[in-house]
Amino acid sequence: MKFSKISTLLLAGTLLFNISCRKDDQAPTPVSFGKYENGILITNEGGFSTPTSTVTYLSNDLVTQEDQIFKNNNSNASLGNVLQSIGFRGDLAYLVLNVPNKIEIVNRYTFKKTGSITTNLEQARYIAFSTNNIYVTNNNFSNVKKVNIYDNANAFVKSIDFPNYAEKITSSDGFIYVQTDGLTYDTNYNEIATGHTISRINPLTNTVDKTITLNDTGIIRDLVSDQTSTYVLTSDAVYTYLYKINSKTGAFTQQEVFDIPYGEKLAVDGGQVYFVTAEKKVHRLDGSNATPLFDVATGFIYGFNIIDSKVFVSDPNFTGDSKVRIYNLSGTLMKTITTGISTNGFYKN
Repeated sequence: MKFSKISTLLLAGTLLFNISCRKDDQAPTPVSFGKYENGILITNEGGFSTPTSTVTYLSNDLVTQEDQIFKNNNSNASLGNVLQSIGFRGDLAYLVLNVPNKIEIVNRYTFKKTGSITTNLEQARYIAFSTNNIYVTNNNFSNVKKVNIYDNANAFVKSIDFPNYAEKITSSDGFIYVQTDGLTYDTNYNEIATGHTISRINPLTNTVDKTITLNDTGIIRDLVSDQTSTYVLTSDAVYTYLYKINSKTGAFTQQEVFDIPYGEKLAVDGGQVYFVTAEKKVHRLDGSNATPLFDVATGFIYGFNIIDSKVFVSDPNFTGDSKVRIYNLSGTLMKTITTGISTNGFYKN
């Protein structure tokens, strides 16, 4: 059967229309979740006795900065005192406030408040999540040493008490890991280790199913995790120790011992482990070596993280605006910004 020229043109037009539609279907317009997605949230602790805690937003390209984003999006409401940390769950951000004993819950992309947790909190510190529960460390560096557990409706479930401090907490490979030792001070303000344990909570039973005792005499400084491993940093005046825990099994190895004093804070970025020392030098773990990268310019290390190969360090001011310096991994200073009182943390949003 022969097609006429008109039929051929109609067929070609139909095919062109269908191809054009399919191309359009394959490239939908991106939907924005809110103005604070694809950026960095910076926590400004604020004063202990004044409600001066704030959160600063910084875009990934380091161009756009907005201060006091909680106040700006919640009818000028004050956030409170001593913003200790932020945890994320889905599209929510949980802002853990130490002094007022509350957790403000906001949409992480719009920062509109959606709820609060206040029940049974006593000097709340850090937060982690399982499928069905929320876990919050409480630590007043005296008689309160516990993890509070809440359900998905933010209702209190139970507390787990520990003999020593409950500090950093993280979720990895189906388990909750808690730093249950750290440091205290003698009457002359010399550091004293309180012990050397990491405790694991099984979310299926909400009980401690494993206690890991580290095999050094340093002070536990930090605890972080990725999807399958939990990392612990300890140090003293001579050595820095790095441990890697298999989060699923709880088995650990003392990754390395370095002749580096006072390792302070850990970061994991792009599958690479980094730490910074009290002497303000950033190191990268390369196999069995700690490769020194560069020195940071700050009075002392208060807030530290590495996000998408950018190194964030806070130079805190406990009564006024702090400074944040941002470096690349070669040590080139990319930008310095002014933030709020006592800047203490950086979070990828």
